[in-house]
Amino acid sequence: MTAAYRNHIAANGRKTDVPNLLLGLMASDGDPVGLVRDMHERIYAGGIGEDQFDRLLFSPSTIDIRTLPPAILDTKEAVVPLELIPATREDLDCFLRRMMVATGRDFEPCELVGDWFGGRSPERGFDDHVGRLWQLRGEERGLYTALVGGRFGSVIRHLQQSEMTTDARRRLRDLLVGQAMIWCAHDVQLVVARLTKAPDYGHLLPANRSLEGSLNDLRDRRIALDKVLDLFFGSGEWRQREIQPAWSGVNMSLTQHADPIIRRTAKHVGRADRNVDTRVSLTDLAAMMQRIAAQLRADPLLDRTATPRTRNVEAKAYATGWYGLSPLAAMSVAIRRLIQAEQQLPAMIDAVIAGKASAMTILQPLPAYPDGKLPPLSVNRQVGLLDFYRDAVLADGSANNSDPWKAIKASREFLEKRGGRHLGAHHGSASDPHRAFYLLDVIPEHRFAIG
Repeated sequence: MTAAYRNHIAANGRKTDVPNLLLGLMASDGDPVGLVRDMHERIYAGGIGEDQFDRLLFSPSTIDIRTLPPAILDTKEAVVPLELIPATREDLDCFLRRMMVATGRDFEPCELVGDWFGGRSPERGFDDHVGRLWQLRGEERGLYTALVGGRFGSVIRHLQQSEMTTDARRRLRDLLVGQAMIWCAHDVQLVVARLTKAPDYGHLLPANRSLEGSLNDLRDRRIALDKVLDLFFGSGEWRQREIQPAWSGVNMSLTQHADPIIRRTAKHVGRADRNVDTRVSLTDLAAMMQRIAAQLRADPLLDRTATPRTRNVEAKAYATGWYGLSPLAAMSVAIRRLIQAEQQLPAMIDAVIAGKASAMTILQPLPAYPDGKLPPLSVNRQVGLLDFYRDAVLADGSANNSDPWKAIKASREFLEKRGGRHLGAHHGSASDPHRAFYLLDVIPEHRFAIG
């Protein structure tokens, strides 16, 4: 982006009413794609740089992760910065609890954990797990840091190569399984916290607008921009190919135009933003408008705004728009995969430790969701976890009135349709079904790939 555009943003924030949108286009030297993407990043990440994502996500000062912008909650591969690794037993206990539920509420592990810690009761198992981790810190600081920080690769290598007693190997293996499950619970927490984020466009649109209303406002802005180009080129033929501008259209008095948006825009530009030089030559103006027209013709990001207004047909929440699921069903997908991890991840880890599988096996995502119905115990656990996350993280009163069985059925159909998830599925747009699966899934393979 140009210096003029940066100055424009500094003066006008993220406002993108039509006059500011056109001034932004002028300041950006006619780059609507860059303009839209810049606005998206400012809104999606709340103006926070990526280098701060990990720290904010894991910092004890972040009492409620639901207050973080969407970009941080979507950063599933974040690991704990080394300086935030707990240095006291009390801090370790609090840290592991926050990994599972960080919403400012009191949380007891027995509400969530299953048989993660070797057959003990959930509450006693968690306390013993914290104690053994803290003991490991005094014996093998590097292994402690790797386990707590989500860098399991070095732990696997240690278990494969080190000369250890049978008892020591079993204890370290149990710690690894327990930590892998806690990190899977962290994945689920991120999913549910993300589902609490109502459409938030910063200064772009009022915070109380529905997603459909917001999209319609964006469509209105696109229509206004198209009208300006129609006037400049003398027709709408610029939509199909490059044409020369109609100079008479350029010189007409836009402040007297019949369209109120065009009139308001012309008056605003006429007053001139001090950060934007509106006194450009006709040659420069023509070149800029040609670039804008070419990008509107070619770029799918902008093409999506050239659609008719809608009424009561658009998604009401991000989850429905991105995944084709209600928030409750999207949450149920993550819970199903957490239960699947409970059932399958320990054996996957044991196979790698024993050398019965290549290192790449553990780096693959969980297998495709099992065919057929879950055993009765798993069904009961799913209902229990759905209630738990609705209360602990989603905290949506309207969701509590919805049918959990409908959500559970929809989540099963989603997983059966998706099949297996492949490495690299985190790439792509938010509407890509493979990326949707990645965003809703647990990703234990990532932690075994680093360290």
